[in-house]
Amino acid sequence: MTRFRPWCSKVYVIVPERAGRITVSQKSVSLPTCTSCNRPIMPAEKASKFYCPNCHQVFIWRCEKCRKFSRKYKCINCSFEGP
Repeated sequence: MTRFRPWCSKVYVIVPERAGRITVSQKSVSLPTCTSCNRPIMPAEKASKFYCPNCHQVFIWRCEKCRKFSRKYKCINCSFEGP
């Protein structure tokens, strides 16, 4: 069973063991960041990811706000800029 808390970047995993003992381990989760504003993108957010339209090698992540306001993004591989 895994519990995820959207306000933090850690996931707590509860693993049942033998004889009713429970072990709790802590694992870090790496969240993607918006290419335009560098803000972390939460799992429930209406974000989009797509390959760069020019080089097709790098994923471009865009958060909901940057998509809504048509903020520019720049590919780190080929320096392509888009709306």
